Amino acid sequence: MKKCLLLSTLFLGLNIYAQKECDAFKLENATLTTENQYLKKILDINKPIVEVEKDNLLFQITDIKGNSKDKNIQITFLVATKTEYLSLYLKDFSIIDLEGNEYKVDFIKSSSANTELSQNVPLKLTFLFNDIKNQPLFLKLLKFKVVSKTKKYAVNGFNSNFEFRDLKVRWN
Repeated sequence: MKKCLLLSTLFLGLNIYAQKECDAFKLENATLTTENQYLKKILDINKPIVEVEKDNLLFQITDIKGNSKDKNIQITFLVATKTEYLSLYLKDFSIIDLEGNEYKVDFIKSSSANTELSQNVPLKLTFLFNDIKNQPLFLKLLKFKVVSKTKKYAVNGFNSNFEFRDLKVRWN
């Protein structure tokens, strides 16, 4: 009888202690769930629509938004390099719609065309194109040139032409 009473007291004590620890685990689980949802959201935001890799440069288009009120199109990139350090100069941006209209970038309202990249660290760039006619649903061509230089080869740079075709525009 004493053994039964001792065992029941021991199990009751353990159950009460376990319930207190459970609350701490629930709080920690809620915190981790919130962090997990945040990280999933970031992954969805940075999910590329299309990507092009050339000369150790990776350009990923993550968003193409049209603003019908301001008559502009905003294109967002993630740019990364596989080399140790890279200095970029982006130039000659243009987009062409299905009707053959060509639009140039507004460098004043866009990201800097001169950037520096570290190895495997993506950089977000946004470029704005103004005075868009007829709210095109697709862009036939986005093209630009990139001049890139590494620390080792500061005198000689690499010139690359990048093109993205048949891009869908989300208008608001």
